[in-house]
Amino acid sequence: MYKVMLVDDDVPMLKYLENIMDWGDLGVEIVASTFSSVKALTLFDEYQPDLVITDIGIPQIDGLELAVRFKEMNPASRVILLTCHEDFYYAKRAIQLDVDDYLIKDELTLEQLKESVIKSINYLKESTDFQEALKYQETIHHNKDILKQSFLKNLTDIEFNEKILDFSWSLGINWKHNDFIVCSSFIDYSSCSHRLVDNDSPEIHGELFCIADDLAKGNHDFTILQDKHLNLVIIYNFKKSISTKSFEVVEQFLTSIQLKVKDILQLDVRFFHNNICDKSSLGSSINKLNKLKSNLFYTSNDHSFQEVHSKKTAFNLVEDSLLDPFMKGLNDSIQYANHDEVGMSLNYLEETARTLQLEPFQLKEKCLQILNHIFNSSNSSFSNFEMCFKNSISIEDMIHLLNLKIHASLEDMENTKYKHTIRNPKIKEIDQYIIEHLSENITSIIMANHLHLNPSYFSRYFKQLTGENFTDYVHRFKIRLAITMLTERYESIENIAYGLGYSDRTYFSKIFKKYTGLSPGEYKRTTEKQKQL
Repeated sequence: MYKVMLVDDDVPMLKYLENIMDWGDLGVEIVASTFSSVKALTLFDEYQPDLVITDIGIPQIDGLELAVRFKEMNPASRVILLTCHEDFYYAKRAIQLDVDDYLIKDELTLEQLKESVIKSINYLKESTDFQEALKYQETIHHNKDILKQSFLKNLTDIEFNEKILDFSWSLGINWKHNDFIVCSSFIDYSSCSHRLVDNDSPEIHGELFCIADDLAKGNHDFTILQDKHLNLVIIYNFKKSISTKSFEVVEQFLTSIQLKVKDILQLDVRFFHNNICDKSSLGSSINKLNKLKSNLFYTSNDHSFQEVHSKKTAFNLVEDSLLDPFMKGLNDSIQYANHDEVGMSLNYLEETARTLQLEPFQLKEKCLQILNHIFNSSNSSFSNFEMCFKNSISIEDMIHLLNLKIHASLEDMENTKYKHTIRNPKIKEIDQYIIEHLSENITSIIMANHLHLNPSYFSRYFKQLTGENFTDYVHRFKIRLAITMLTERYESIENIAYGLGYSDRTYFSKIFKKYTGLSPGEYKRTTEKQKQL
């Protein structure tokens, strides 16, 4: 009989797998099952199972690395992966490691499991140890980049041990010495264009990795890894001595990367590092470096090779009210198509952040929320921008990226509006009707009748024309007028609501906040505060 081991941190799922069928009918027996990935390695060594069925999303050591470890211990063993829906893409990549199958837990049936187990049994019958060992080495070579990311994750998640060291050898990482210097990269976004930030960011990070990796091939003391944010993690392994000028060696290597990146990609890349660490503290040193890089946010980043101080800077929390003038400035720039307003808003944001030493991560999250709220950003280009924005290491970089994105979004909005106005004269007629009937509740049926169109057709036509439904369009039109009344005519909120067809102040305030992010009162106070500045 072939031996099977089950691994899943979900205990009920383990019981379900054990009892879903009579395993003996397939010529196999369950020799071990565990919810711990660490214990799974011990049980594998003890029972030498022919087939392992394991979940991917296990704490400490994920299923992908477990599959690699099992193949190291016994190249002839087979693996079937279980995954949840949200791990599906990860599972598809894991299949490149020559696991026999991957099954989605929520859709798992008896027939699916039987079919997968039978397939694994057939592989066991046909294969030889030599063939499997050869194939494993080829798999490691073709999937080294994926496995390096998994290796970095596990290096920072758990304490350094000999099993991690063994895994590093299979990836061509040979750390002979006990001392390390860890560096991390960041791109200077102040020289980047809008096109690069929105469209080419993942490709740029990929090319940056390839350049650094190629340069490291001539020097095995340097290991090039890439974290989940696509930043480089460069680890220098050396033997400490009185004559060793370790930081000079590292700086020379990083300079070679900078020069080549500048030559090929026309970009500036810089690095920061912390103090020397030993093998036992390598993972914690990498984590510490990532946590402390925010210390550089409000300091000058002119140096290409900069040390991060070990003491974390005390930052202040970001209160929503502090960013109200910034949000208002963006809304005004949209209303009046005023690009100068953007610069004023960004100057206020930078000055406030610097003066109050606002917490960088929270500040960036709040700014992204504001951009999403105002520009309704949800496309792939915004995802690329978001990655760059979160990676920005300084307040200057952050402001530059905001400036690029806001101006590009304003230009897109103006171009869209211009096209609609030129190609569709009915928009002018609709706007004129709204102005002439401001104090009325204008519905799509009323407007359709005015234009002598079928109401259903008009609703579809208008949505296709403007990208929003008619009700939102009317509200947005009236709120723009309300902002002018609040900030220039100083009319009361009740009068503005009544004049724009909102008989209830509470409802008007709700609509106003939906489209501006602030209540009428908050917007008015923010305007007065900004004028005082």
